[in-house]
Amino acid sequence: MSMLKKIIFVFMVLFATRVYATAADFAPYFKVDMGAEVPDLEEYMDKLNSKLQYYNKGYISRFEMDKTFNKEFSRTIKFYGLSEGRLKTFYEDELLDILNWLPKETYQYIGPMLHQVPGMPEKILNMPGIKETKNQFPKDVAERFKAMENIEYLSPALYFLLMPRIWDENKPINPDKPQKIQVHKPRINPELPDFLKEKIGAPVKTAEKKQGTAEKKVVAARPLNIRTIHPSLTTPLTSKDISAFISTIDMVIEWGMKDDMYNYGKLINGEALLDIWEKEQGTALNQNDLKDAVNPCQRLVLKTRFSGLYTDFAYVVAQKGFTPEEWAYTCDRTIKAFRIAEANMSIAYAIRYHRRGYYDQYINRLPKRWQDEMYSASEALIKMYTALQEDVDAVRPHRKELEDKFTEIHQIMLTAPIIY
Repeated sequence: MSMLKKIIFVFMVLFATRVYATAADFAPYFKVDMGAEVPDLEEYMDKLNSKLQYYNKGYISRFEMDKTFNKEFSRTIKFYGLSEGRLKTFYEDELLDILNWLPKETYQYIGPMLHQVPGMPEKILNMPGIKETKNQFPKDVAERFKAMENIEYLSPALYFLLMPRIWDENKPINPDKPQKIQVHKPRINPELPDFLKEKIGAPVKTAEKKQGTAEKKVVAARPLNIRTIHPSLTTPLTSKDISAFISTIDMVIEWGMKDDMYNYGKLINGEALLDIWEKEQGTALNQNDLKDAVNPCQRLVLKTRFSGLYTDFAYVVAQKGFTPEEWAYTCDRTIKAFRIAEANMSIAYAIRYHRRGYYDQYINRLPKRWQDEMYSASEALIKMYTALQEDVDAVRPHRKELEDKFTEIHQIMLTAPIIY
């Protein structure tokens, strides 16, 4: 995870181009078209290489410097040395926006962390309120942590967890709001009238059975012990489908890692090409890896097409009766159903709050450039936990088997993360 993403995560905990009104506006971005037309990879690589312009710094290292004096290079570095005091990092403006938006009392929790981040711009470190927090432990700490031994040795990256506001401590009381006082209500045993006492003591009569006037429709149980002929995004999973998918996991991982991770390396290149291609088509997200979290296996198959490995991958999953697309549908639906089967009440409430837009009022307070990223992350979380009830029922008997297998592959299907 990049340094900037770590900082964004901290700010998301502190406060639970184009701007979107709701998370649902990002739903089309998470649809995977595995039949999309893929450009000619060789021509596309040539096109990309022609666009890339690398800055020639004039030498490889101080041990391999050219012996010929380069007037143009000398003029260039002198110009930059006189005109630019420093070079801005790509995240500086965004980080400044967030720091200016945050309340000043939160600086004591994030300032020490910023001072320890390598390469953090001096402009940020010298901000009033941030500069004074260097090597300083927060002054306002939640009551539950004040007596904790050696708390001052906590990593600055975790100082934000010490905020009293996170634990609802020292919450100001609104004098205009009436306070609720819990009153103990004594239990009263009412005196029943005589006719009710007799009814309670009397035996219950057996209900008289009558002949039904309509025939009951017998609904056949959905067969779970057979394979789906052509799995898709709408065909319910069966137990046999899930077992067949589980049997392919080791095969897929072995295929990616063989020959000193040759296929894995090509998939990484294919992922980069896919991201660039989607950006050109206008279908990319600022955090495009969110798509992998929602549909890891469909995205993996798409990467095989952009890396020229589609046919080779098809041979692997065909051994268990899948086409690459059928394997991807079965895989993604199994993973989503497994996430739901494993979810606790906290996850369930979080998903409900995101579905109902409870966080929108907080997202709308963010700087404009961050709102679309927050909404896309919210929609991604909703999509990660969306599955048919039939799929969840089919997955439940395989929970332990799936958990063991996902743990074995470190929750990563080659380049695609399986998050649950």
